[in-house]
Amino acid sequence: MTAISDSTKRIYGGFWIRTAAFLIDLIILTAIVLLIGGAIYIIPDLLGIKETGFIQVLLMLWPLILWLLLPWLYCGLWESSKVQATPGKLAFSLVVVDKEGKRLGFLHASGRYWIKAISFVIAYIIYIVVAFTAKKQGLHDLCTNTFVVHKKELQRYDQQSSFL
Repeated sequence: MTAISDSTKRIYGGFWIRTAAFLIDLIILTAIVLLIGGAIYIIPDLLGIKETGFIQVLLMLWPLILWLLLPWLYCGLWESSKVQATPGKLAFSLVVVDKEGKRLGFLHASGRYWIKAISFVIAYIIYIVVAFTAKKQGLHDLCTNTFVVHKKELQRYDQQSSFL
């Protein structure tokens, strides 16, 4: 096991800053789900088709569908975009990168998201791993070979070929 210098440790987003970023993203996602979900519940009522069996089943399933699709698209699209981070991470100048410090593709970001989501459902304690790993990686980061890093520190180390 190699020792990591203090200057190198500063590059990684730690447990508490990532938790704060997660909470910001959760608030944003909750607002989006409530807005879309509210619209979905109002539209059948306005059209007078709320009593049909299909619509009733659909209205029961929408919360599950929204909470499966929206967070995935939110994380996958933001983290694979040019900004490389969700709004919560951006608030703390964090970005998600691969082992070479490069932007993730949508499929890579999606894989990272689904590993995170599944590990959260199975054992949310897995997130605490971030606090104890040298490079501040959660299980989803370890599985997808990704890092959450401070953007300014990443730019400083950009000249080195293998800082991660």
